[in-house]
Amino acid sequence: VFSACTPTKPVDNSLNPQSKHKFIGKVIKIYDKSILISNAGDEIKSGDLYIVSTEAGYDKEKIQPGAIIEIGYNGNINESYPARFSAEYIRFIDKRDDMVGFYEKVFDKLWETDKGLNSDIEILAFDLSKTTNLSDPEKSALIYVLGNKYSLETVSGTFEQLRKDGYIDKDLLQFKNGILFSFEVTKQSENSFMFNAEKWRSGDGAYFLKDCKAQKTNDVWDYEIGSEAIS
Repeated sequence: VFSACTPTKPVDNSLNPQSKHKFIGKVIKIYDKSILISNAGDEIKSGDLYIVSTEAGYDKEKIQPGAIIEIGYNGNINESYPARFSAEYIRFIDKRDDMVGFYEKVFDKLWETDKGLNSDIEILAFDLSKTTNLSDPEKSALIYVLGNKYSLETVSGTFEQLRKDGYIDKDLLQFKNGILFSFEVTKQSENSFMFNAEKWRSGDGAYFLKDCKAQKTNDVWDYEIGSEAIS
């Protein structure tokens, strides 16, 4: 739960020599008084996902999901998941693609189609092993964002790993209390890529998106569905 007020006047915090520690992160989500970021540097080795307070203020026009930012902080990090710390300053470094936001949009399409598959589930499982345009921290961020969005437990692994771990019934080929979501990039270029996506609960309970084309236009990623199938 995040409180509902933010500084109304941007603060010039591009330099703050008093901060002894710096962290480089990629913006995933912006909340009222905090930002969810994934690790985009080597400064912190203990984790890959963080929530940083924004009471120090920041440039709201430049700092949007996808941005690379530098954060000055006092060295104290609360051990939680995501880990939490307070920013002494937040500085924009670079603009990058918001690929977590893109895959959240594809997930929403899968979730809203054939909603009967969603009934009585407790677990969201993700196979991101072939999602080659997400870094490992971004994969963790996507899983966290979607689990938090739907207030469900999350796990990650391939179909075979989930079978081995007992999530998927080996004999019935059924995920009794969850759904497996998979994203596969099949061809990639600078401003476009092809991908498949899948929502699977059982052999006769699944929804597929095939040969979809993602395209970046005016710095925003969107996609067209090649074909759809329901089993």
